Amino acid sequence: TIGDSFMVAFDASIAAVQFALAVQQRLLDATWPDDLLKLENCKYIPEGPWCGLRVRAGVHCGPVNIELNSLTGRYDYFGDTVNKAARMEGVCVGGAVAVTEEVLAEVGDMMADVTCIEISNVELKGLQGSVKAYLLLPRALEGRRQYVEGQLGIKKTERHFSSDSGSAHSGGRSSARERH
Repeated sequence: TIGDSFMVAFDASIAAVQFALAVQQRLLDATWPDDLLKLENCKYIPEGPWCGLRVRAGVHCGPVNIELNSLTGRYDYFGDTVNKAARMEGVCVGGAVAVTEEVLAEVGDMMADVTCIEISNVELKGLQGSVKAYLLLPRALEGRRQYVEGQLGIKKTERHFSSDSGSAHSGGRSSARERH
């Protein structure tokens, strides 16, 4: 964990994206305390759909540096890939998943029932140059698209991945960062 965030490392980009998308769906399906649902950003809204906590996730793929932390006994992951995944989380809004062009290139043909919204080129704090980024929503949560686009001020074309597509890709190491 990192403050109110957590970092998760995966062997393949598809696993990272599937995890991040599943989190969005499971948060919607969870049973939340009534007091939480009274909060503006947690209340039930059928057009979306929205209900409960809204988290944002950022995914990037590539090589990472790994060291065993002698104090905690856990592994620490660091390097450009981790930094970019963390910054992608910052590009996103709660209820969606932000991925880099590299991730989309690896997983696009394997995605089933996902809406993909192009954010275009974004500047990521502390990293040189701009990055082409995309937001992903599970098809079941496609109603969130208008809110997400409005929050980010984008009106771009979208791609739909259907369950008909499915060629195999091998993924590199990926990182996903969730923030709640």
